[in-house]
Amino acid sequence: MIITTRDLRKQYGKLTAVKDVNLTLQRGEILGLVGPNGAGKTTLLKMLSTLIEPTTGSIEIMGFNIWKERLQVRKHIGYLPDFFNLYDDLKLWELLYFFAQTYGVPEDERDLRVNTALEDTNLLIKRDDFIKNLSRGMTQRVGLATLLVHQPDIFLLDEPASGLDPQARITLRTILKKLAKKGKTLIVSSHILTELDDFCSHIAIMNKGELVLHDEVKEIHRKLKGEHTLKLKVLNMFDKAKDTLKSNPSITSLSGADGIFSLGYSGDDKIIAKINADLVSNGIEVIHLQREQKNLEGLFMELTEELNLSV
Repeated sequence: MIITTRDLRKQYGKLTAVKDVNLTLQRGEILGLVGPNGAGKTTLLKMLSTLIEPTTGSIEIMGFNIWKERLQVRKHIGYLPDFFNLYDDLKLWELLYFFAQTYGVPEDERDLRVNTALEDTNLLIKRDDFIKNLSRGMTQRVGLATLLVHQPDIFLLDEPASGLDPQARITLRTILKKLAKKGKTLIVSSHILTELDDFCSHIAIMNKGELVLHDEVKEIHRKLKGEHTLKLKVLNMFDKAKDTLKSNPSITSLSGADGIFSLGYSGDDKIIAKINADLVSNGIEVIHLQREQKNLEGLFMELTEELNLSV
């Protein structure tokens, strides 16, 4: 495992900011850390990044004990807080060169590391621009570039898309997906679920300091029961198709016309197969059949109800 926590807890007097968190992450996984403000996300990330010590519990990063081998752990971690300061009077390449020096990158590798970080964050064209002249989206990417120059295995990003416009968010997601494909492990926190949709391989939901769920996104989809949505298009016999669908007891809702239908159903994938078979056996030609997956926001709302969360 790349990251393992056991019964991790952080106490501030009577306040429990993080309560007995058990978390595991492997290489190449992107974990979306979801929860309302004050859920404990930032405290958890700060413990993982060695900035604050837990009250109880343990953390292992790349097989190293985070407190006994803190310097070894820091060689593998890149942490980007939700608010960070950069040196506005430096050019972009100068700033990254400074960070390369700070991280102890050998002198003969620094120029290459700087250029690679600029290329990976789509900032090569801004190489000679001063930090103070960059947009909010570019500045956020510069923050990520300061981590890339020391090539960590793990990226801990606290609200990295906060305040970004839609185009900047898309660019950021693209960059982080590329990092995961290179085998990097990422934890990305947010209280805005749409920032993490179609992006994370795993999600973890925090509520009042507790990790109430941690699983693969596809597994969460599979485990959740209730109504699912199916998009369906037929080529002929529209009225007969509608009557056939209405006769299926697993279909809980049906709308549409002219051969294009949206229907809700309860059950597993076998229900989809039966819907298709019933239509075909009645001489109806099915030309499109697609299950609509809920986005993370839909999943979260369903989970909060199922888990009886107070958010």
